[in-house]
Amino acid sequence: MVNLHRLLKGVNILSSIGELDKDITGIASDSRAVEPGCAFVCYEGVNVDGHTFIPQAIQNGATTIVGEKPESVPSGVTYIQTPNGRIAFSLIAANWYGNPADRLKLIGITGTNGKTSTAHLAHSIFKAAGLKSGLMGTVGTRYADVFVEPTITTLEPLTLHELFRDIADAGVDYVIMETSSQGLAQHRLAGLTFETAVFTNLTQDHLDYHETMEEYLNAKMMLFQQLNPDNGLAILNADDSASDSIRHQINPPSLTFGVEQPADLLVCNVESTLKRLSFVADTPKGNISANLRLLGDYNLYNALAAIGIGVHHDCSLEAIQVGLESTIVPGRFELVDRGQPFAVVVDYAHTPDGLENLLIAARKITQGNLISVFGCGGDRDRGKRPKMGNISATIADHSVVTSDNPRTEEPDAILADIVEGLPDGASYDLIQDRRTAIGHAIELAKAGDLVAIAGKGHEPYQEINGVRFDFDDREIAGEFLDQLK
Repeated sequence: MVNLHRLLKGVNILSSIGELDKDITGIASDSRAVEPGCAFVCYEGVNVDGHTFIPQAIQNGATTIVGEKPESVPSGVTYIQTPNGRIAFSLIAANWYGNPADRLKLIGITGTNGKTSTAHLAHSIFKAAGLKSGLMGTVGTRYADVFVEPTITTLEPLTLHELFRDIADAGVDYVIMETSSQGLAQHRLAGLTFETAVFTNLTQDHLDYHETMEEYLNAKMMLFQQLNPDNGLAILNADDSASDSIRHQINPPSLTFGVEQPADLLVCNVESTLKRLSFVADTPKGNISANLRLLGDYNLYNALAAIGIGVHHDCSLEAIQVGLESTIVPGRFELVDRGQPFAVVVDYAHTPDGLENLLIAARKITQGNLISVFGCGGDRDRGKRPKMGNISATIADHSVVTSDNPRTEEPDAILADIVEGLPDGASYDLIQDRRTAIGHAIELAKAGDLVAIAGKGHEPYQEINGVRFDFDDREIAGEFLDQLK
């Protein structure tokens, strides 16, 4: 139970009706979760307007409503108008749990690709350096000896601040978190201050939500606006021109990393094979030689970004090396090895740039043919589908186009969008059923070939018609490989 005055700390109040000195028993943004004595926070969402559920919330026992529009409420109910209900909800959620993030040092990572791998690498570096850190992102939340199953990359405010409280109570000092563009645009992180903000790259994705690349970048830049004004640092990819926009519009203190352009963190002596990715990193503290368990030379960027995090937080060069070399990221260029004479790799690449990076990296270490298995998610950016088809057909020797997570879309319609991007004469098979497609690709493979299964990576499900079915690319590939013995 929290007094309403305390709950509203930091919230921009345009007007209020009713008593403000009252105790609140809970908070909710879903009227179905409202219980007697609750505060219900509503806002205009993407698909529905939360204000339409105010009567239901009051019927369920809400004594306080926070909304964006002028509303009339029954006697005994308090109504508070605020310009942005999402921001208000984030601040109220933080206040409800006692602002636990104030006890933590937050490190945010944003970008189209590489967030998960960079976060895992940094988390491993901190562990090697003896720093107590938690990890939050696409593959779940880890802190102390606790693992919380993943739901979405950037959690909703109530869940987020409850986890912050649990993490802080466990004696953890740092939280390394992936920050998605949608999470930022929806102000799920409003009110938080970051010690470090990392930008990995910007390529086409989520345009079904953001509509333009400019708006997509603007969402990413919100993270850097929340840097600690006293000692916050931006770690930026010097090889991506979007970093210039971040510097010009926000001008934060920064550390740059790059493979092609001059930067504060650079690599040399790179060796990329099916067994290793080794390199030497030149840092302001000195050189680091590393032999990663993560494969694919696009992981050079992720490693450099993580090195930047380690350098900024005073990790020793030795700890950075140990952390880098001990990192494993599920479903990122993950080998499925049953002793077969060809390679099978599972990766989360689900954007044009991600697929291109995966296939280019795979091409460099493939002696024979490169076989690509991929699809595109339903209810998402349709514009990337033909682009991904063209990328696969251009780089791989053969493509197996299949379903990803069709969600509520018709799978054949998604495949048709992909096929539009395939050039004349492209070598490909169209197999809607993903299990059959994976088995077909493995049947095609000969000694020295590489089968790259892209799109789902660590995900243990496939979503069809809104229902999630058990499906893990790694397990399915392993089953077909075991049949070869």
